[in-house]
Amino acid sequence: MDWLVSTGLLISTLLLFKINKISDAVGIIAFQSVLLVMVAVIMWHRTGIAHLLVAAGLIFAVKTMFIPAILYYTLGKIDAKKMIKRSYSPHMSLLLATVLLVVGYYVSAELQLPSTFYGKYYLPTSIIVILLGTFIMIEHKEAIMQGLGLIVIENGIFLITQSVSYGMPIIVELGILFGLLVSAIVIAGLAFRIHWAFASLNTDKMQNLKG
Repeated sequence: MDWLVSTGLLISTLLLFKINKISDAVGIIAFQSVLLVMVAVIMWHRTGIAHLLVAAGLIFAVKTMFIPAILYYTLGKIDAKKMIKRSYSPHMSLLLATVLLVVGYYVSAELQLPSTFYGKYYLPTSIIVILLGTFIMIEHKEAIMQGLGLIVIENGIFLITQSVSYGMPIIVELGILFGLLVSAIVIAGLAFRIHWAFASLNTDKMQNLKG
């Protein structure tokens, strides 16, 4: 099961570099969140640590339900059925992402970070997901895609916590998820304002506001 979940996380993240619609990217993020719920439930089943089950419920509510709903609502309101704008072509983006995947595996092997017995399988995946999420934020120009990159990075951080300590204290996890929810609301509001002012989601357009 571990390899299946890890493979799903890696493939879904790589797909973010290949797809052409923002709405598809939101769907992929929701799918990733379901996989994270599975990780937390698997760890709870193996260890009996109660806060992992609570974390699974919180992740499902915030990342699988609320955040995608906010972003889908935003896309519907601004009628943003547009192609994703990248700094590189989809093929070049996917190639660079694949290079980062290989680098992530190499880094995780070289660092030899401490890990738990059941969580060590997810450590390479977590580092790769963080690297790919950072690349998403750098590569994309739309506010919503940059926000999705931030969520991907947080997904990787969640996996790291599962790998080294079976998750964070529930109050910390709650604070992070609340921060992500607020970030999604801010990103949605920013997308509304940019689209209203420039008929675009491209954050580069904000340079025009300089007087």
